[in-house]
Amino acid sequence: MFNYYQPTRIHFGVNRTDEIGEISSKYGKKCLLVTTADQPLQKLYERVKNSLVSAGIEVIHFDQVVPNPSLEVVELGVELARKEDVEFLVALGGGSSIDTAKSIAFKTRASDLTWDEIFENFDSHREDYASRSTSLPILSIPTTSGTGSQVTQAAVITRGEEKLTFFHPDLFSKETIIDPQLTTTLPVRMSAATGFDTFTHAFESYVNGHGSFYSKMDSVQAMKLVIEYLPLVVKDPGNVEYREKLSLADTLGGRALANAGAHTPHPLSEIIGGIINVPHGDALAAVYPAYINNSLDQLHDAFDDVAKLFGSNKTADDLEVLVSEFLESINLRTRLSDYKMSDEDFNKILSHPVLGYLPFGSREYMEKILNESK
Repeated sequence: MFNYYQPTRIHFGVNRTDEIGEISSKYGKKCLLVTTADQPLQKLYERVKNSLVSAGIEVIHFDQVVPNPSLEVVELGVELARKEDVEFLVALGGGSSIDTAKSIAFKTRASDLTWDEIFENFDSHREDYASRSTSLPILSIPTTSGTGSQVTQAAVITRGEEKLTFFHPDLFSKETIIDPQLTTTLPVRMSAATGFDTFTHAFESYVNGHGSFYSKMDSVQAMKLVIEYLPLVVKDPGNVEYREKLSLADTLGGRALANAGAHTPHPLSEIIGGIINVPHGDALAAVYPAYINNSLDQLHDAFDDVAKLFGSNKTADDLEVLVSEFLESINLRTRLSDYKMSDEDFNKILSHPVLGYLPFGSREYMEKILNESK
């Protein structure tokens, strides 16, 4: 027996961004557009605004999203959404923009909940929480192919030095436009990091034991696409056909993650990112070889399946080398020491209290992975 849930209506295809006004019109007449302030994306922002306005929708633009979005930024968005009494949100950007929009949508009319209560009471991707009538609808247009956030019920927010995740079915986008053309201008390094993030969503949702027949189909197809097409995107970032394949992988990996969950590397990367502000995909790349090395006995059969995606004659014993070589091929083979990390920072990571409560293994196991990743 298993459950599988994916309520987001997906509009996939090149240049479908211009349909956002028509798609949004059923959700109200006033929206909060949530983006970064990036100058290179201003033409895209205007394009989306024009589509919305043409459909008779008033647009309030919140453009203060930052990487690893903070609770302070979310609260600014909540304040604006309340002041303007918006009816729905459109998230336009990468995972940071979508997670910020999710958090704003959930909190704007939830004056009965504190952030402490949200993080404590909605902490499981497997729990079927009751829908809250106060949550505002979210529509999303991802500009990266990595986070899968457009088809998940999770939001990751930074509070101080902690990256915290909360889960709720109301955080699923009502509808998402996945336009691969938008990802063609991503810098190569960001393309590699977000593409590898997609691979890890699919990998971890496959190996963690919570997957189903449906989620594992999503996982396998996502991994196959990333293995084949991410190195090609790194070499030819403007190729729309290659970008389409990664956008498909991103969505499949997100669906798998929403239903089966992650494994050890994701909470480790969130601890690392909260303390030394390393981009999520880079933190994952730094810990993955050591994670595979230290999880081989525990996850041997699942690792064997993944290894065969790299070559039919490969086995679990080859997987650490295969993933390391893959990271080399996309110029993402890194260690934690490659970033601005002091001994004090690393000790904070090693002593983080969450390491003692993760369900994937002992604190000793987590510390061994981190030490080997340094």
